[in-house]
Amino acid sequence: MTGSRISKPPRGRGLERFRLNGLSTVSRLMLIYAVISAAALGLVLAQVVRIYASHAKNVIISDLAGEVPEFANAANLRPASEGLYPFARSYLATHIVTNQHVLFIDVFGYTVLGSVNSSGVAGLPQVSRFLSNAPKSTTFGTSTLRSTQYLVMGSPIVESGKVVGVLVGVTSLAELQGQEDQVILLAGIEALVALVFSVAAGYFLLRRVMQAVGKVTETAVEISRGDLDRRIDLHGQSDEVGRLAMAFDEMISRISQTMESQRRLIADVSHQLKTPLTVIRGNLELVSRATELDKAELDEVLEVVISETDYMKTMLEALLMLERMSDGNALSETTIDLRTFISDVFASAITLGPRDWHLGDVPDLSVRIDGPMVRGALLNLLDNAEKATSEGGAIGLSVVSNSDFLEIAVSDSGTGIDPAQMQKIFERFERGTSRDQRGAGLGLAIVQAVAKAHEGSVNVDSAQGFGSTFTIRIPSSRIVWVAGGGEK
Repeated sequence: MTGSRISKPPRGRGLERFRLNGLSTVSRLMLIYAVISAAALGLVLAQVVRIYASHAKNVIISDLAGEVPEFANAANLRPASEGLYPFARSYLATHIVTNQHVLFIDVFGYTVLGSVNSSGVAGLPQVSRFLSNAPKSTTFGTSTLRSTQYLVMGSPIVESGKVVGVLVGVTSLAELQGQEDQVILLAGIEALVALVFSVAAGYFLLRRVMQAVGKVTETAVEISRGDLDRRIDLHGQSDEVGRLAMAFDEMISRISQTMESQRRLIADVSHQLKTPLTVIRGNLELVSRATELDKAELDEVLEVVISETDYMKTMLEALLMLERMSDGNALSETTIDLRTFISDVFASAITLGPRDWHLGDVPDLSVRIDGPMVRGALLNLLDNAEKATSEGGAIGLSVVSNSDFLEIAVSDSGTGIDPAQMQKIFERFERGTSRDQRGAGLGLAIVQAVAKAHEGSVNVDSAQGFGSTFTIRIPSSRIVWVAGGGEK
């Protein structure tokens, strides 16, 4: 059969586009992050500089304002015979002006007096305003001379309740401006370093996340093309992305197992139904071609068809049970009295054939299990034991409880199991050397599935010529009541 071939996109091309888009997304996100971070750091830097400048200026103002009470105190302590003007001249000559302050004293009616280096700032507009118009209280202002900013203070000189002059103080703000520039430089460098490290760390983390997302996408693309064996395998990451990748892998594993189980079920059913359907078809064709059939021949054909139909029904029910067993939610658990339960199973078993049946001691306790499923599993084992032994052979059913497991064992004195078959006896449709080759070969597979559904296991101990013992082990955590001990 010929036809046009459907070309698939080259492997990884869609992923490459995703990665390119991912890198573009990373770049855009990091650009936005850098802009926002830079703006935030700029605001913080401006606030730091503003607070520093305000604090430094308040210190300068406080220091300059201290000249006012110092002059007033000295003036109040001068001799009564000394006039204010001579005192002011003497004060400026002997007073030590700190922090580069400059003082002017204007006693009304006299020449303006100035401290050392006062001539350099006498031309400040604010100084002239204070000297020409004395303020009513201590007032501060700023003024600029030859690109240098100065803080200027004006304060009235009061004697006997009258303003008799004005005290003017001047200090340069050049040092404060230099300190502000230094603070801006240092804080700016620190902010830039923080921004670089922040953006680099953010880029690294975001890039790592995008790589993980890219790997998830790549795996999803491959899986969508039918490759259910692909996994992300993102080891070493316990963050949200790592947990997402782990959950994704677990989900795909379960999907893969489910699909594999479905494929196996279809293959098994197809294989096992082929023979009975062929037999049924052959017999029906025989009936359709026959011109005459007596009742005995017709009954024989019907018997064969019914037998094959029953066989298919039994096999399908067993297969459906196996599939349900693969889902832990298939159990319908109830609390069961073990002694009564085992006694009922044993009573049903002895009707299977004339054997030497033995029931061992059963502990007086209650367990939480799916009774019908465990009963079916035990009857499967007992039926296999009956088929493995000849008439009069010994078959035993016993129960042992310990701290770890509740063990229910079925033993027989039959032919035993060939060691070469031991690894395969729990596989579907494996009949081994059983005398009943018309069986579906699903009994032990069902037993194992029931045990696993109860968080347990099945063990087998067998020796050819001496018999076999199959033991279903169920965790002791399913024991809910023990005689004499009450609830567990």
